[in-house]
Amino acid sequence: MKRLVLIDGNSLFFRAYYATAYPGGNLMKNTKGVYTNAVFAFVNMIEKILEKPYSHALIAFDTPKKTKRHEQYEDYKAGRAPMPEEMQMQIPLIHEYLSALNVADYALEGYEADDIIGTFSVIASKTDYQVDIYSSDRDLLQLIDHNVTIHLIKKGVTDIEAMNPTSFLEKYGISHELMIDLKALMGDASDNIPGVPGVGEKTAVKLLQTYGTLDKILENKEDIKGKLGERIRENEDKAILSKELATIDLDVPLTITFESLAYQKYDFDRLVSFYNECDFHAFIKKLDKPKEELKDFDYKLITSHQDIKKILKTNMAVHLEIYDFNYHKSDLVGFSLADEDSTYFIPVNVALESIDFQMFLSDDSIVKYTFDSKAMKVALLWKGLDLNGVSFDMLLAAYLINQKLAKDDFKVICMAFDYDQIDYDEQIYGKGAKKQLPEESIYQVHVAKKARAIFDLKDTLLSELKINEQFDLYSEIELPLSSVLARMEYNGISVDQEELKHQKTELKKRIDVLEKSIYESVGKEFNIASPKQLGEVLFVDLGLETSKKTKGKNYSTNIDVLNHLMDKHPVIPMILEYRQLTKLYSTYIEGLEQSVFEDGKVHTIYAQALTATGRLSSLEPNLQNIPVRTAEGREIRKLFVAKEHNYLLAADYSQIELRVLAAMANVKNLIKAFNENKDIHEQTAKEVFGSEMVSADERRKAKAVNFGIIYGIGSWSLAEDLSVTPREAQNFIDKYLEVYPEIKTYMDNTIETATELGYVKTLMNRRRYISELSSPLYQVREFGKRTAMNAPIQGSAADIIKIAMIKLQNYLLKNKKRSKLLLQVHDELILEVPEKELEEMKRVVPEIMANAVDLTVSLKTSCDVGTNWFDL
Repeated sequence: MKRLVLIDGNSLFFRAYYATAYPGGNLMKNTKGVYTNAVFAFVNMIEKILEKPYSHALIAFDTPKKTKRHEQYEDYKAGRAPMPEEMQMQIPLIHEYLSALNVADYALEGYEADDIIGTFSVIASKTDYQVDIYSSDRDLLQLIDHNVTIHLIKKGVTDIEAMNPTSFLEKYGISHELMIDLKALMGDASDNIPGVPGVGEKTAVKLLQTYGTLDKILENKEDIKGKLGERIRENEDKAILSKELATIDLDVPLTITFESLAYQKYDFDRLVSFYNECDFHAFIKKLDKPKEELKDFDYKLITSHQDIKKILKTNMAVHLEIYDFNYHKSDLVGFSLADEDSTYFIPVNVALESIDFQMFLSDDSIVKYTFDSKAMKVALLWKGLDLNGVSFDMLLAAYLINQKLAKDDFKVICMAFDYDQIDYDEQIYGKGAKKQLPEESIYQVHVAKKARAIFDLKDTLLSELKINEQFDLYSEIELPLSSVLARMEYNGISVDQEELKHQKTELKKRIDVLEKSIYESVGKEFNIASPKQLGEVLFVDLGLETSKKTKGKNYSTNIDVLNHLMDKHPVIPMILEYRQLTKLYSTYIEGLEQSVFEDGKVHTIYAQALTATGRLSSLEPNLQNIPVRTAEGREIRKLFVAKEHNYLLAADYSQIELRVLAAMANVKNLIKAFNENKDIHEQTAKEVFGSEMVSADERRKAKAVNFGIIYGIGSWSLAEDLSVTPREAQNFIDKYLEVYPEIKTYMDNTIETATELGYVKTLMNRRRYISELSSPLYQVREFGKRTAMNAPIQGSAADIIKIAMIKLQNYLLKNKKRSKLLLQVHDELILEVPEKELEEMKRVVPEIMANAVDLTVSLKTSCDVGTNWFDL
């Protein structure tokens, strides 16, 4: 049996928009600033619907013009809010998408989408088609037939209720043929169909079960007792009108044929073009590109050491394809190279066994262009090789030009610079459980294309960096830093395996004891980790009061709710402790167990091109997020140790972001206080509160304002931090800005410049683009302002420690030191230092960090030494 799908385009479009128009949120846009949130959700819904094998398909839409129902009833659909402008702007994109998809879409003046769907469903049903109709509009339930199923969309396309004659009867207790009569009685507020006032769904169903049809109800209206009878008799005309308004027209004078609904395969090129226009790269990855196109590329396969030697020269693009994200342990797919004229692919085993190729990679005098040189260097270090001489890293250059390209697919970065000669990795390898290496001819072409792209795009990206005045940031900070980070990652940090086993055992004992105590306290066993079960125990079994529920209508048991209940029942502190300990156990103890390599170390990945601020981010495992706030959390740091006859040395910046703010805003009083090495919070308290003897509470408040001002803190947030009223908090802020007027001037000027240019800059010219400043939504603009104030400060601080890392590594190499940089934890550097170098490093490391850059404010550092991280 052939299958037809009829989709209510208006219903899906409205649902798509409002499902993604989050209150106070920032609507999705493409890089050109065009709103795409509704289009994205609409595409997602259509894709899921069309996963079924339909032979015919139609998306029906309303037109802006009035229909015959408006002629019958002037107030039909009256009171509906006008379509938001951001939604209207996306309508042309919807039709452009459907055209590229090769799915028919149709609208007819004077008729609604329901009428078009109804007419085609009758035609199809008569010719023995199986018809599926998708909508969130229950009006369409009247079209149910033995061959017609209505799929009511409740949430996205994951929560759908399929309605056929049987399921309709089970749900409503009446035949689907009475749906129109049901609507006539109960009306429809969304369409402004009046119905009979005071008659809801239950009453309408009961009447239909008793009398059979609307006509029979009206025939027997005198027999219906009480208020209900009065309402029916008084509103008979409304019931009749409502039935007429609710009845779908099944004989629309169509101007397209049924044959035109035949569903063909999408137009690959047009659909890819559309997705690129909208920045919907995830959808492109799902498309099936013809295999012959994947193989169509001119490259040379190199299979001998002699041929390798012939092609190697300076100024080549060199790419190493790494199969998995974690390049510390991933398989390698192959190498590709490119110069002005030719592109090459070299199998991994052939390349790595070639002495000439090994020397080519490690020779610092041979200039190379790459993509993610850090990953390539680390992967080679694990093979006993090295990578030097990199002058261009496409990933880093693209990231500096536009931070939105952070962590993106190679293809996405290419597309951002109008280069379309490459495919998505997911198109080649698949994703998740389906990921696999394709046939050689396909992956060789894919890898070769990457080297070609690197070479072809080099001049474009370097030129843009120079135009943006970012070339120094790229060449003097990010590029040399990538080599420093590669060494740090490869060095790794040792883990005390015995201490790990001990902590695991002790933590498990405490969790088991807590679990038993919780069960005894509430009088039953249950899954403590299940928010649903915990909610039922607390608020049903124990009868504790709460007004907060989750979106799924379950009781909320988040940290705020539990803290509010702290003194209401003795089980609450136990539950909070249980959560803390199980988090430590699963995330840190078990997580670290799985992360330790054969060398007894963990080797993190420092994502250099990820954050919008320029900060480094530690991944797999995240060593920047080891707990410090609780005693149990701090114990985890005992696991990280120096190897024998070595020490861990930690040096960190003191109040670096506040110092950067003082320098950038030229805050004279702050600069003076910092340079005189005064307690900055005490000094601020003296200035703000006007007292020579500063109390501990005044210093605490001054500290909160000092750090809060960096993040553009408002009176409400500060009030919460200080446990004062918003008015008192605002008074603190106002007084603070009176004492340090340069900060207010700096903030105002920064926001003004960011609004005009669309971005802010750090001291080293790192850009942070802030599209939120042009949002029509107040909350989003305010977020943009806070970001504009903070990004230059946080980004400058990030740049400063990067410079310090480069200078420190240069010192270690130049002086042939055995000390090694191991970790960067935001404002802190951790080294492993041999005992004989310890005194020198205790002096040199803080000195290099303090003198990393020349500011009007002194940079203060501190230094600690221990055999494990806990001792630092």
